Amino acid sequence: MDIKAVLVLAGLCATSALAEEKPKWELGAGLGSQTLADYRGSEHYQTSVVPIPFTIYRGEFLQADDDGIRGLFFNSERVELDVSLAGSLNGDSEDNALRRGMPELHPSAEIGPSLNFNLTGSDFNEGWSLRLPVRAVYGFDFDGFEIDHIGYLANPQLTYEDLDWKGWEGSLDLGFLYGSEDYHDYYYSVGSQYANSERPVYSADSGFSGSYFNFSMTRREGNLWYGGYLRYDNLSGATFEESPLVETKHFFTLGLGVSVILRQSKELVPLRSKD
Repeated sequence: MDIKAVLVLAGLCATSALAEEKPKWELGAGLGSQTLADYRGSEHYQTSVVPIPFTIYRGEFLQADDDGIRGLFFNSERVELDVSLAGSLNGDSEDNALRRGMPELHPSAEIGPSLNFNLTGSDFNEGWSLRLPVRAVYGFDFDGFEIDHIGYLANPQLTYEDLDWKGWEGSLDLGFLYGSEDYHDYYYSVGSQYANSERPVYSADSGFSGSYFNFSMTRREGNLWYGGYLRYDNLSGATFEESPLVETKHFFTLGLGVSVILRQSKELVPLRSKD
């Protein structure tokens, strides 16, 4: 996320006409810092500071806030269907000794439908839910201005929303990843033209791509927004764990960010309970 990207996005559920109201949209800007491996399985870490946008949109179909961005097709208190987005800022793989001479890995974006089930809360903004996204993954080569389709990811996950601690709001995610053959090939295969004595030829298969645990917290004080997340990935049992490009099965990602809200709409809309 990836700076989940220190921007995270999600939907809004309908509330009663008597509920508190807030601006339909809010815009701002800030800075985020992220420490992450060049790719899942790499022991080479980098820390980068990047500008981040702050966007909240409380529409009936399209919603964006500090949990993510999505388009909502259908929802009830127990079931919803939406289109969700995710992204990843890979480290500078050009400096990765294990991949020396191989093509550079690029930042990626994911988009696809997600069928979600509310398990314990009064709505999707509290308690446990089961989310079943399937997304197409695209790599972005900003130097060559190219966009390449690099595969598909399924990401079933259990999510707990509405943690509250001294003004901070938090969420937990326990997820599992399943990748297509071309997705795993992009990160973990070694073609004959790139093989050497320390990096033998390897062809990745489709299937299980590891598990993860993610904890995120956000806080809003007036026109200031603070956020951060800590993610742990485990590649045990992944179909590509024998790839010569996998150095470790355990690694962490950390992201922190702060934004200033600069503009707000005059139109007000009812809020979900989480807001």
